[in-house]
Amino acid sequence: MALEIRQITDEEVEAAEFIISYSFNSPERRDLAKAVERSRKLYPASWSLASFEDGEMTAFVRSIPFAVRINGRGLSYAAVGPVVSLPQHRRKGHVGAILRQLLENMRENGQVLSGLHTPHPTLYQRYGWEIASLSRTIKIPPKEIQFKAEPKERGYIRMLKADDWAQADRVYRKHSAKRNGPLHRGEVWWREAIFGSGFAPDPSDVALWEDGSGEPQGYAVYVQPARPQEDMAQFWVREIVALTTDAYLNLLLYIVRHDLPREIAINAAPDDPFLSLVEDARHVKIEERYDLMNRIVDVEAALKLRPPANPELELEFTIQLSDRSAPWNEGTWLVKQANGEVAVEQTDREPNLTMSTTTLAPLYNGFLTPTAAAFAGRVEADSEESLAIADAFFATLYPPFCSDGF
Repeated sequence: MALEIRQITDEEVEAAEFIISYSFNSPERRDLAKAVERSRKLYPASWSLASFEDGEMTAFVRSIPFAVRINGRGLSYAAVGPVVSLPQHRRKGHVGAILRQLLENMRENGQVLSGLHTPHPTLYQRYGWEIASLSRTIKIPPKEIQFKAEPKERGYIRMLKADDWAQADRVYRKHSAKRNGPLHRGEVWWREAIFGSGFAPDPSDVALWEDGSGEPQGYAVYVQPARPQEDMAQFWVREIVALTTDAYLNLLLYIVRHDLPREIAINAAPDDPFLSLVEDARHVKIEERYDLMNRIVDVEAALKLRPPANPELELEFTIQLSDRSAPWNEGTWLVKQANGEVAVEQTDREPNLTMSTTTLAPLYNGFLTPTAAAFAGRVEADSEESLAIADAFFATLYPPFCSDGF
């Protein structure tokens, strides 16, 4: 049977949307009109890749071009999802063939990094993606929560509409300026994915906090499920972005005063200080699970472009990489940092560190240190000194965190 991997055409959008809706058991599969309209509006065909067996579409992948912050610099990033296949064509290697072709396409497009969300991490680890962040959910009963600190300035809470997206975006960009993991958001992403006009059955509310001078200093994005009051078991806070202490405290006070739901769930970064702020921590439940999987698409370019957390350091080390799905990454690389710049070239020198490109992904964004990866048996090192040098090179200003799903 002949297998073909290529972009879809406009006439094939409906077939792709059927595979997506069927794979996720969406009721849209019985009436694809809205899904097809949304796809044609939001997703160019150039973002797609599908497999065809004797002319029939068997699997489909979408890859959305973004930029992601690493130590404050925006790097070209491919956000992969969904990855879907019809059940009668699974376990034939079609998805694997798509993913290998996708990596080649990403490299040609200059996308040095890639990421995805999945309930099946082992599948993607075979092709070089690796768990590179955690998702933390803080669950609280709002009526029981008291805080140890009060804001010095009350300011003003103002509700935003989708047309006001740029006001929230200005705060988001300032907050992301030195961060590690946030995506660069454009107008379409704000309107469709954040305010929820295109993706969610329950659209988001966005509350902006302004200080006494009227300057926006923070916002919260949250969802109140559209269901009868007695069944409101949860109120979900997608993100709280605050530039100042007063913005953070005022937004938290605003959130917990929504006291009709029995429980509020807050999506929080690993360094969020919420637990230290609560008077009685027994009322707080914290859940963690693996979240984003990342992939180094082009090792040479990714290492060169990665901004140092400590630019004053001068260091060098060699790293030997294996990569079955992206062979251009294989070999031994000499990495040098001097005067805040990074130089990378292939070398015949003996490697200080040996690992797969899969292992490199969580080192790159600071989710794991080389020392921790070596302790777990994922990295071979010629000395403790080499590990210390690599730890310094892969340091990050903040722990990795991305509140966007895709």
